[in-house]
Amino acid sequence: MRLLLVLLLWPAIGLAKPVPVAATIGLIADMVAQVGGPLVQVSAIVPANAEPHSFEPKPSSLRNLQAAKLLFANGAGFEPFLGKLRAYLPKGATVVLLAEGQLDPGCVEAGREGSNQQAETCNPHYWLDPGYGLRYLERIRQALAQADPVNAAAYTARARAYSEQIKAVDRETQACLKAIPTAARKVVVQHDAFLHLARKYQITVVGSLANFGGQELGTQSYVRLALQMKQEGIKVIFAEPQFSQAQVKALQEASGARVYTLYSDSLSKDVPGYLQLLRWNSRTLCQAFAM
Repeated sequence: MRLLLVLLLWPAIGLAKPVPVAATIGLIADMVAQVGGPLVQVSAIVPANAEPHSFEPKPSSLRNLQAAKLLFANGAGFEPFLGKLRAYLPKGATVVLLAEGQLDPGCVEAGREGSNQQAETCNPHYWLDPGYGLRYLERIRQALAQADPVNAAAYTARARAYSEQIKAVDRETQACLKAIPTAARKVVVQHDAFLHLARKYQITVVGSLANFGGQELGTQSYVRLALQMKQEGIKVIFAEPQFSQAQVKALQEASGARVYTLYSDSLSKDVPGYLQLLRWNSRTLCQAFAM
């Protein structure tokens, strides 16, 4: 029935060219594609399996911006290359920052809530909490409807249907974690990207091998983390596929912990979109804590 509603709301697609838009990373591009469907033509600047924090745009990727009517980005300091992208956009193009206005109230600079320097200190991976993902989706819907008002009803219908799928994954995750005491939900992560996911599902991240910008924290931090894991009996390490696994394997050997793979900001053949990322992470969390 929902699909039929979307089709009934859809105008004559063949009568107009899709709206050309771009997105900084693949998962944002996927979210835009889910809302826009065949009414938009989306290109991602950062390719799959690439690390966004250290990505340097090439002329081939920048060419995709020259016709873009909208550029969707996370913002909040996530894309250090965003300034370069702005310079390649055509006149009149709009940059849509999905994390703007989403910053956690506790995320402040020098104790001053509302500081304009928040982006430098806040963890920008908001979408890993499905609640923030829904906010991103609404902002995407609004931007597409404003750029292409003739098709606003179609964007609304698609966004609503996609939102229901995200909510369903969230419910499944909460249901399976309900049996796991919160005191037992302690982990070490490879990359400090999971602050918002951890808050959502009451998981304690006791440490990481790299900060949220992907920079490894060094030998001394690694040794302290290995000792802490032994002292507290932490048995779960969450690795990420876009990073080298050398330190993770060494930490596993030193601590005796189990290693599982979570996705944060890069996609793959197994996890090609945002909803698939949420489902993968949901299954992984439930499996890791059920052992």
